[in-house]
Amino acid sequence: MLRTPAPSRPPATGKASDQGSALVLTLMVIALVAVLTTTALSVTINNLGSTRRSQDAARALDAADAGVTQAMAYLRSAGARGLACAPACTDNPWGSQATPMQQSVAGSTDQTFAAWIGPLSSASAHDKRFRITSRGLSGGGSRLVQVDVTLTLRELGLPLGIFARSVSGAGTPDLDSISIFTTGCVWNRSKIGFTGSSDAAYGIPPAVHSSKVITNANGNGSSTCSSSDSKRIHKSASDLCRAASDELRWDQDSLGGACAALASAHPAYYQAQNLDADAQNDVDGTYLQDDAALRDLYGIQDDPLPPDKLEELRALARAQGNYWTTTSYTVPSPAVNADAVMFFDLAATSPGGVVDLKALGDTWGTSGCHSRSLLIVIDGGNVRINGSNDIAASLVLTSHTYGEVDKGNGTPSFTGTMFANTVNLAGTIDISLDACFLSNLSPSLYSVVVDDYRELDR
Repeated sequence: MLRTPAPSRPPATGKASDQGSALVLTLMVIALVAVLTTTALSVTINNLGSTRRSQDAARALDAADAGVTQAMAYLRSAGARGLACAPACTDNPWGSQATPMQQSVAGSTDQTFAAWIGPLSSASAHDKRFRITSRGLSGGGSRLVQVDVTLTLRELGLPLGIFARSVSGAGTPDLDSISIFTTGCVWNRSKIGFTGSSDAAYGIPPAVHSSKVITNANGNGSSTCSSSDSKRIHKSASDLCRAASDELRWDQDSLGGACAALASAHPAYYQAQNLDADAQNDVDGTYLQDDAALRDLYGIQDDPLPPDKLEELRALARAQGNYWTTTSYTVPSPAVNADAVMFFDLAATSPGGVVDLKALGDTWGTSGCHSRSLLIVIDGGNVRINGSNDIAASLVLTSHTYGEVDKGNGTPSFTGTMFANTVNLAGTIDISLDACFLSNLSPSLYSVVVDDYRELDR
C-alpha cells in the first residue's frame, strides 16, 4: 500500500522578528509625533508671546505718543510759563525730569505715560525751543520717545514792540526798552523819547524803524512825507552816522545810509544785507529800503492774524465770556482765566468805536506777569489807553480803516506790545517792555511746530 507523503512545512517566515520591528517603528513614530507636537506647541507659545510683546510694545508706543500729544497741548494752552525752572521744576511736573507728568491713557486700563518738557538752545532770540521726552508703558512693553518742538511767535508775525502803519508823536510819551516799527511816516520824532539802554526784545538800543520817512514835522497821519521834507532826520551824510550822544543815532528809514559803527555794534540789524536776492541791499546802517525789508528784518507781518486765527480767538473769547460786539465790557478776572483773551467784534455792529481801557484799572498790571497774560483784540474799532492805571497786555487792532491807538488823559502805564493801523503818542503815557512780559506772552500767540521726531527704544 502506497503512503501519501506528509506535506512539507513551509519555511520560516520571521513573523516574530517583523512584529518586533513594527513595534520599534511605531514607538519611533509616536516619539517623533510627540517631538513635533511639542515643537509646534513651543513655537506657537513663543509666537503668541512674541505677538503679545509686540502688541504691548505697540501699545506702549501709542502711550508715549499720547504723552507727546498732551505735552504739546500743555505748550499750546500754557505757553512757556511754568517751564523756566525746567528740568528741575518742583511744582510743575511738565518741567521735571525727576518726577515727570504721569497719566493713564484715556479709555485704557494698562497704558500709561510719563512725560516732561526740557529747554533747548535757540538760534533766535524770539523762539523758545523745548524737547518733549515721553516714556510709554503697556503690559510688558516699554517705549521711549523724544520729540523736538519749537514754540515760536514768528508764525504769527506780531511785533515785539510797537507797530503801526503811521506814528505821530506829541506830548511827553516815555518809551522804555521798546522800539517803534512802522511801514509809514513818523511825525514829530522829537516828541518821542526813549529810555533804557537796550530793547528788551531785539537787544539793540530802542529806536524808531520806518520803511518811509522819519521827520520832526507835524503831521496828521494822512500827509505825505518825502525826501524833500525839510525836517526829515536824514538830510545829509552827517545825519547817517550820528555821534554816540545823539538820540536819533539808531533810527532807520528809507533815507538813511551806511554806518560802520552801527553795523559793528549790532550786525544782525544794521549791517549791509540783501534780504531778497536782488541787485540792491535792503538794509545798510540807518537805511531800510522798503516795507518788505522792515518786515523781514524784524519778523513782522502786515496782517498777522489771518481769518482762521481771528475765528480761533473769537471762539476762545466766547468760551471765556470775554467776547463783545460793543465797546462796553466787563473786566476779566485773572483768577478765572489766567490767560484771558478779550475780543471786541466791532466791524459789523459798531465800526470805529473806541474801547477805553481805563476800566481795566490795575487788575492786569505788571505785577502778575509770571502767572497770567492778557491779549486784547479789537476788530473794526479803535482804543484809548486812558487814566492812571497799570496795564500789561498784547494789544492787536486789525482794521486798516480804523485801528487807532488814541491819546488819553492821565498818566497810564502800558507794558507790552501793540499792533495797530495808527498810533498817536500824545499825552504822558509810559510804554515799556521787559523780560518778564516777553517770557510770559499769551499762549494764544504761539504756534507749536514739530522740528524732529525720534523714537529711541523699539
